[in-house]
Amino acid sequence: MTDNRLVQLGAEKLVIEGAEAIPLPQGMPVIGMSISPEGDIYVATRSEIWRCAEGKWEPLTIGVSLCSFVACAYGTFWIAGNKRLYLYEGGMLQDVDAIAPPPVLPVRCMDFGADGVLWIGTRHGAACLRDGKWRYYAGRRWLPDDEVLSIASDRRGGAWIATRGGVVHIERRPMTLLQKAEHYQRLTEQRHERHGYVAECFLTRPGDLESVLLQATDNDGLWTALYLAAQCFRYAVTRNKEAAERARRSLRALLDLVYVTGIPGFPARALIRPGERVFQSDPGPNWYLSPTMPNTFFKGDTSSDEIDGHYLAWYLYHKLVANKEEKAEIATVCRCVTDHILDHSFTLVGPDGKVTSWGVWSPEKINDDPEWQEERGLNALEILSHLRVAMYLCPCLRYEEAYRYLIQKHHYALNTLLQKVLPPMGTDNHSDDELAACAYYPLLQLETDPSLRALYLLSLERTQRILRPQRSALHNILYAACTGRKEDVAAALTWLEESPLDLRNWAMKNSHRRDVKIALERDRFGRVQLAEALSPAEVGVYKWNMNPFVADSVGEGEVELDGSHWLLPYWMGRYHGLIEG
Repeated sequence: MTDNRLVQLGAEKLVIEGAEAIPLPQGMPVIGMSISPEGDIYVATRSEIWRCAEGKWEPLTIGVSLCSFVACAYGTFWIAGNKRLYLYEGGMLQDVDAIAPPPVLPVRCMDFGADGVLWIGTRHGAACLRDGKWRYYAGRRWLPDDEVLSIASDRRGGAWIATRGGVVHIERRPMTLLQKAEHYQRLTEQRHERHGYVAECFLTRPGDLESVLLQATDNDGLWTALYLAAQCFRYAVTRNKEAAERARRSLRALLDLVYVTGIPGFPARALIRPGERVFQSDPGPNWYLSPTMPNTFFKGDTSSDEIDGHYLAWYLYHKLVANKEEKAEIATVCRCVTDHILDHSFTLVGPDGKVTSWGVWSPEKINDDPEWQEERGLNALEILSHLRVAMYLCPCLRYEEAYRYLIQKHHYALNTLLQKVLPPMGTDNHSDDELAACAYYPLLQLETDPSLRALYLLSLERTQRILRPQRSALHNILYAACTGRKEDVAAALTWLEESPLDLRNWAMKNSHRRDVKIALERDRFGRVQLAEALSPAEVGVYKWNMNPFVADSVGEGEVELDGSHWLLPYWMGRYHGLIEG
């Protein structure tokens, strides 16, 4: 309602502050009312809109059955029918579905804000139409309950929403990307850091951010490395000593994963120190007592995920943060791990004397074993990146010879062109996309040979063409940083801007929406997928190893993600001059 006067609607009359009561037409079942800026009064019934001028009522027959009604200025009305949303003006009825279909219907309540935003409430959540685009609000991230009873714009871009479960205020708060980065930084420091290791955390009382239980994950090496990478870029941009110290703590944690196993050059997946209360991922035979750190346990069967993380972290910390002593230690550890891989014919061998499940880069497997065919492009990219980082951190003829051997004898540089083969949508492995990003960045920062760069850039170009529909901040920023091409930066900025501040895993349902298309194939876990990626504000929270096309996510707020998946593309973009402030 655009008039500020107090209005009371009784059973038989309309009372407006400072004016005489106006009788209502008899038998009028009122479902909504409004006063226009011109001072005209409009009252809606199930079948008509009545206009009151000079104390007299006149009907405007619209030809549809109304569910809800709100008036705008200059005789234009928003009208909700049973199965459609309409605009009515000058006797003309325009079906809004033909332009911008609402996510859910029927509408049971509406309000039009002074900021030009239309809010609607339904039995399946709320939505707002801003700048010609709908934004859907449902699930515990946004509402106490999805059944909306009433809705009122706050005239500042937000709305007050009454639901079966209570009243909530959705606030539109101006925030710069830097302020958002500070939010995710605080969130991560407060609830996700464990002696330098950074990963998602459990909430023992779902939704309660005071009930944090940290965990030793299967991929502590990778998750911590991504956080460390973000802090390295952050320090390079801001020269903030606290950022350097955060990176330093995480570097020490990563180095301990190498030291804890007692096997030269073999990093653990995770470790648990004496007296720590943590959730132990996958407790079982892959946990070992450390021979080098008293009463400390470590997890073996180390994956290529961890190795990708270590080499990326070593490279960035060495280049952007490290002092002389740290550079020497990083070089020593890198040499040790690289020698382990080469000594075992391009594989990782764990405490049981066996090659780990995924620590395999050997030509015999990657090129010749049909069971490893799908990994050929990614694993070739990984090992070439690792060797190129080793050549930079601890120059050695052995590493250069191994690099040339894989390229010249086993066409590993050509293999990288197969890094991302367009699969059926149902088999896409988004974890591999994240690992490829970890390998592409240092390889393309370090390689100077024109012929090899041409191949690696062609590989990245093919990968980006397939990943572009995800609108991923990480992949889009990395692509621009490695190629100088900025056409995907706008999509990355949109993702960063629209990412929710709340990183708890609330269930989010979208498969029922009228404005989405469902993909023909389910994903590799059997989940319904969307044909196009939605805003991160409308789906369940996800990291870059997760599927952004999942229509219906599950969760009760029992897990909170750390902020690394947002911080890394943001600070990488700042470092490469792709993002301002």
